[in-house]
This record gives sequence, C-alpha cells and structure tokens, in this order.
Amino acid sequence: MNWNALLPEIVLSVGILLLFGLELFLRERYYKTLVILSAATVLLAALCVPAVSFPAKTLFDGFSVTGFNLLAKFLLLSLTGLVLIASYDFFLRKGSVYSELSYLYLIALLGFMVMLSSDNLAIIFVGLELASISMYILVGLFRREYLSKEGAFKYLVLGAVGTSMFVLGTGLVYASQGTLLLGVQEGNNSLFALGVLLLMSALALKVSAVPFHFWTPDAYEGAPTPTTSFLATVPKLAVYFLFAKLTIYLFSALPSWKFLIGTVAVTSMFYGNLMAYAQRSVKRLLAYSSIAHAGYFTLALTVVDRLLVSSLLFYVFVYALATLGAFTVLSILEKKENWSHHLLEFRGIGRDHPLLASLLAFFLFALIGIPPMAVFVGKLGIFMGLLKNDLMILAVLFVIASVVSAGYYLKVIVYMFLYPRERSAAGVGISAGESLALMISSAGVLLLGLFPGVLLDRLLNLL
Repeated sequence: MNWNALLPEIVLSVGILLLFGLELFLRERYYKTLVILSAATVLLAALCVPAVSFPAKTLFDGFSVTGFNLLAKFLLLSLTGLVLIASYDFFLRKGSVYSELSYLYLIALLGFMVMLSSDNLAIIFVGLELASISMYILVGLFRREYLSKEGAFKYLVLGAVGTSMFVLGTGLVYASQGTLLLGVQEGNNSLFALGVLLLMSALALKVSAVPFHFWTPDAYEGAPTPTTSFLATVPKLAVYFLFAKLTIYLFSALPSWKFLIGTVAVTSMFYGNLMAYAQRSVKRLLAYSSIAHAGYFTLALTVVDRLLVSSLLFYVFVYALATLGAFTVLSILEKKENWSHHLLEFRGIGRDHPLLASLLAFFLFALIGIPPMAVFVGKLGIFMGLLKNDLMILAVLFVIASVVSAGYYLKVIVYMFLYPRERSAAGVGISAGESLALMISSAGVLLLGLFPGVLLDRLLNLL
C-alpha cells in the first residue's frame, strides 16, 4: 500500500473524523472554533500536496496520482478554505448555527478528491456521490425557510436522475468495452454511444448545462449564501477536471462527440444569458450566469486539444475565484436584516458602502471578461483554441454570447452606483474571514490576469 499517494486524503479524513467527534460534545456554542479547525485541516491537506510523489498508483491500481490531479486537488483545497473562512460570521449573524457545517464541506471535498484520482468509472461514481449527498444536505440547511427546502428537494430529485444516468452509462460502457478502466476506447457500437451519452448527461447536470439545469436557480437562491458560494465554485472546478479527463480518454472516441457537446454548449450559452435578463434576484441572476458559463466551458471540450483544455481549466479556476468573491459580498449584505437580494435593494449601496459595492462591481466586471482580469485570458484561450481547430462558427457564437452577457452584469452595477438608495446598507459588519477571502479572490483574479503563465503554463505542461 502506497500511503504517500493518499496523504492529502488521509489528512482530510482524519480531520473529518476529529471534527465529527468534537461536534458531538462542543455543539453550536463552539461553532466558530470548529470552522477554524476545519479551515486548518484544509490548509494542512493543501500543504501535504507537494509532499506526494507522482506518478503513483495504489488501492489495487484503482487510485492514481499525477501532476494533473494533484494540481486540481490543491486548487480545490484552496477554494474550500476560502469558503470556510468566509462563512462562519454569516451563520452567526443569521442565528442559524449548524455545527455540522464544519465537516460537511470537507466530506464533499473528499469525495471530489477521490473522484479526480480514480481511473475507474465505479470509483469515480463513489467519489461523485459522496460529494453530491453532502451538497444536498448543505443546500437545505436553512430548515425554517421554504426556499431552502424547495431548492434542496429539487436538487436531490434531479441529482438522483443524474446518479441513475451515470450508473446506467457506466454499465453500458462496461458492456461494450469489457472494462471500467479509462484508456483507449473503441466508439463504433451503439452500446458505447448510449453509455457516453448518459455519462455526459450526468456530468452536464452537475455543471448546470442545458437541458439539465433546472435545479440551479432554486438551489442557488434557497441555499445559505456561503453554501451557494461553495456550490458555484468547488464542484464546478472538480467536475470540469473530471470532464476533461473523460473527454480525453473516453468521450472523444464517439464519432459524433463534437456535434453533441457543441449543441449543449451553444444552447447553454444563449439560454443562460437571455434568462438572466429576466431575473429580479441577484442570486438567481448569478445562477443563470453559471448556466451560460457552463456553455462557455463545454465549448472547450468539443475536440481534444492541449490549448483548449488548459484554457478551460484556467478559466474555470479564475471564474471560481470571481464567483466566490461576488457571493462573499452578497453574504455580507445579507447579514443586514430582511435583505433578500432583490435587484431594487442594490440601489444606492455604492454610497452607503462604497468598498463592498466596488468589490462586487470588480467581480462582475471580471465575469464579463474585461482585461486585465484573468477571466479575459481564459476566454481568449478558448477563442484561440476554437480558431486553431477550425471551429469558426463556435468561436463567433462564443464572442456573441459573451457580449450579450455584459448587459445583466452591468445592470447590477448601474443599480449600485447610479440609482438613489432604496434602503440603507450602512453598518454591515465584515468579519476577518470575509475580508481575507475578498482580498485573496480579488488579488487572484487580477494577478492571474497580469501573469497567467503562473497557472496556465503549468496546466499546459501537465496535459
């Protein structure tokens, strides 16, 4: 048994068990302490990542370690740590302290890390479901609020459909290939084609791509805002790393793959952007924005190309940083009594709280893809990759959809700075954890835009 290959997962598992035991005795009164211990566990696991020797295999060759998935794990740990340190004050101020929060985020993270290190479809499924079940619980934690229960129920029902599709797709791929291991596949039979279609549909549901997006607006709106921050960032990054690996080793063997994924991408881009204009809740607006971004991201999976795949993963990470920052600002504003995230409530907050409004505007500009912010580099990489592979029509549609999206982001900024105030947002408290999360996410979005090679070159070298 190669224990070194499992080092981050072992640290995370021990931390989860320790937090679970402490939570039984400390309960809600020591909620902040438990969250800090949870963040320390994530930090320790992240520090263990460079100590892992790679390439390596363990658990009867069902668990593999490569530079590619180690980088993915480090990025996932970083995002989860930021979510944790930004969340504790929100739940304290809202009077909804649930001490199990300290380890539920970590259980979901552990599932994603196991998923990324597996080259076996059955183990990938186990990791994905461990994460999914934890997220169903997290979405419904506001037990006294109808929207939270409704969002969790819809997510659970559609998630169960996704689970069924993944299991059935795995069975069909096994029936056609005789193995659950990823590798060189033959895509010349109908069983394989149907299996790939079902697997792709299950992953499309997890990343909120059309037509599997229906859970997204309700789950985003109903979940506690720090949980929405987690839901919009960590699972997206993990599933796209998995999506890229499956495309390289499995999906691309299907002759009609380019048409199939291109259709999903284009539909998601335009549906998400157009529906976002009709939203009156900023949380729902960002939910539809994530559907549109699912379209942008999946465009990069139409062909197997190092530039496209590395640009995709870079883009997803910097998108996650900008999204985490935006939802952290929304969490801070929601601590004000009776704040509902309705667009009208954002009128004039640029005068009452210029720092928060400026940071939210910064993150929204980043999501549009305005240079020198890092999302622009990700979009440019995907655009150039599409042109390189003679996918001119998709590249043009990508640009059009990006331009269309600017309007609803700018609408929020206009409401904040150019409209008279609807209600006072002064006096909203910002915790040390929220300040640190905002500082790191904004610095990451800007610095990775100015120096993209720090991450992009590493991704290119690992593919």
